[in-house]
Amino acid sequence: MDDFENVSKLVSQTGSTFEEARYAYEACGKDMLAAAVMLEKAKKKNCSSTTGASGQCASYSDYQWDKDKFRQEFRRGARTAFDCTGGFISKLARNTLTVSGSRDYFTVPIIAAVICLILLWGGAIPVVLISLLFGIRYTFSGPDFSKEFVFGFSRPAGSNVNVKTDSPSYDAHAADQSYRQNYETYENQDKGFFNDNK
Repeated sequence: MDDFENVSKLVSQTGSTFEEARYAYEACGKDMLAAAVMLEKAKKKNCSSTTGASGQCASYSDYQWDKDKFRQEFRRGARTAFDCTGGFISKLARNTLTVSGSRDYFTVPIIAAVICLILLWGGAIPVVLISLLFGIRYTFSGPDFSKEFVFGFSRPAGSNVNVKTDSPSYDAHAADQSYRQNYETYENQDKGFFNDNK
């Protein structure tokens, strides 16, 4: 069936004018059932709210949708959604994530970290959680943060002391000499009850 036959069929089924049926047919994407439902709803709505001088329902053409107004509203909504999405992405791009432990390992824009989490979600989340147990910290910073946001376990006070570098070095030879001296001193002491010389 061509479009003319479909619109004619809608006219005969719904009792609407050819103009009304053609408009509904095109507005519903050439779906006959949806166009028929639309025409019936419009007819019921018009009959219940407005009647003419003869008691007949006002025609559907009197209440046609304003296509331009609909398009403007749609464009405005799409533009708002696009602006919000663009603003969010730009915030992710200008703020950074720093991964650190005993030193800063690397710093990346937050959007790069989000993309990695999306692409590698099955492995990235367990790795992040396990790394927290090993003292890795994730610091979010940038112009949109009033202060740095640190995700990780906090370090206790005075933990900046590095035990390996501040403790004296271990000398095995000196320790062995000290042990021998202490052993000889112990052997030469009077053992009291257990002294074999009595």
